Amino acid sequence: MVVGRLVGRLGPQHLLSLARHLAGNREFLVTPHERLTQRQFFARVDALAAGLQLLGAHKGDRIAALLPPCAEAAYALFLPWVLGTVEVPLDPAMPEEALRHALADSGAKFVLTTRDWQGRDLAATVARLRPGLPGLRYVLARSSGRQEAAAYSIESVMASGTSLWRARASPKEEGRIAYLPGSAGAPMGIAHTRGAYWRLACPEVQAQLDPAALSCLVVAFPLHTYAGWLGMMAALVGGGKAILTGQSDAHRVLEQAEREGATLLAGTPGLHEALLEAAGKRRLPTLRWAVVAGPCPPVLARAIGRRFGCRVASLYAREECGLIAFGPNPAERAASVGRAVPGVEVRIVDAHRMPLPPGRQGEVAVRSPQMMLGYYGNPEATAAVLDREGWFYTGDAGWIGDDGDLRLCRPAV
Repeated sequence: MVVGRLVGRLGPQHLLSLARHLAGNREFLVTPHERLTQRQFFARVDALAAGLQLLGAHKGDRIAALLPPCAEAAYALFLPWVLGTVEVPLDPAMPEEALRHALADSGAKFVLTTRDWQGRDLAATVARLRPGLPGLRYVLARSSGRQEAAAYSIESVMASGTSLWRARASPKEEGRIAYLPGSAGAPMGIAHTRGAYWRLACPEVQAQLDPAALSCLVVAFPLHTYAGWLGMMAALVGGGKAILTGQSDAHRVLEQAEREGATLLAGTPGLHEALLEAAGKRRLPTLRWAVVAGPCPPVLARAIGRRFGCRVASLYAREECGLIAFGPNPAERAASVGRAVPGVEVRIVDAHRMPLPPGRQGEVAVRSPQMMLGYYGNPEATAAVLDREGWFYTGDAGWIGDDGDLRLCRPAV
């Protein structure tokens, strides 16, 4: 918990540097294919960074990660703080035209990907798109072991770098552009500064973390999403380990959670329902918390608590503004996602964006230290949802009860 106690006293780059130097032999990352201690993990992040520098990676370059949940996807989360680069996380299920748009829009210079994901060769897909992407210089693929079809093997690149120059990465600089589906079909890039995206690691939030629950987290969200990033950072800050499930089969998630001694398991309401159906008599005795993304129906919360003997909480977050609300005991608070986390302001507004009193339903508006810079290269779309005072209009409908809890219902728009 040394890292956790120093959160807020150091900048993120110094904090990660300290974590690297203090890294021990405690497991930090478990995937379906490998187990890494914190020391091994940071050594591999540095090895990948050094190999990318040898290929010509410079501060400000865009490095896209088109990967399923795996160790390489986790390495990519930390590269901006080593190289001063910009992370571009992409959904491997993204349609080919949407992928082309995201790579062109972001100006990606490197793509980290794989040759084998659900029967698809994603490296070959990127290679087909490459003639129309003049800024794309290198495609690096896992599970290859050789250079083929204009793609380098990630493993060989990691082995090639002999020295590493660490860039001075300012928290105020752009550090991440995440792409989500757009209403018109083309995905929109959500740009954050490095500092804004790191704001989860602040003293106020750290004080709410349960160290025992963070000793073994099952990260059932893809790492290209905010929820996946949140799981990895919670494991780092909490001094625990992250378990990447790599798939959504409920039986296998349960087997992995039981085998690893999971203390926290987070997922969508649908995943939790599937876990209950698959659980049989399995109880997961080490589980302390089950976290449901979004409103958790009281009947589901009660069923989770009875089956696994753990506490249940709801979490509300958006890619644009990060963690918004968190709250325990949803069985007692229908439709509640808890209260705004420290540092985040939430209000309910009417159709004219005027604040409404408690109990009145309207659109959820958020002001957060994790707020995006805007939709990348799209000032009109940004202005439509983010005002000059820093309020983001989510499009989600809800109300704030007399108890101060935020409750969500259907989308507002």
